Amino acid sequence: MPLYCENCMKLVEGPSCPRCRNRKLRNVAPGDFCQVADVHYMQAEMLKELFADNDIPCTERSALGAGITVNLGVNVGTVRLYVPYDRLDFAKELYDVYFNSPEAPDPAPDPAPERELLVGHVYRHFKGGLYRVEDVAKHSETLEEYVVYRKLYGDRSLWIRPKEMFLSPVDREKYPDAMQEYRFEPYDGEETGESE
Repeated sequence: MPLYCENCMKLVEGPSCPRCRNRKLRNVAPGDFCQVADVHYMQAEMLKELFADNDIPCTERSALGAGITVNLGVNVGTVRLYVPYDRLDFAKELYDVYFNSPEAPDPAPDPAPERELLVGHVYRHFKGGLYRVEDVAKHSETLEEYVVYRKLYGDRSLWIRPKEMFLSPVDREKYPDAMQEYRFEPYDGEETGESE
């Protein structure tokens, strides 16, 4: 039987919690809320409704830093959902049926094939803007990698985007006339400092 980390509300295999390094783990009880999924805000709303329709109590915590959520808007947030341990298997089944079945809508583009990210290089966005990749950062809770990149035009502001999305193909249904295969592609031309 897995152990339970009260800090992270997570089932753990091993002597300590991989997220918070807590070593004060205990046996899980039927009513302990356990993590069932990390999902984007809109998916969380759908899942909470699905769980409610099936009489599964659910609680949530923001998994994306509150500062980012406030600055960029709640719809970009990642939410961590929890259900009681005695309902966890059923909740996971519902999640899999809705989000992983062939009939389920795919809310995100297919993952990009393995592509190398070149830190310090300039990339062209498929809509034309030039950006320099400054670094790769990891989310403190989920360890998801984010690309930190700077606009090379206008206010030259810094932006972040999940690495998987940065390297993903252009959505051909949404942008059928895009001239690039990928959302961002390495750019070898002259930096003009202006968007094209």
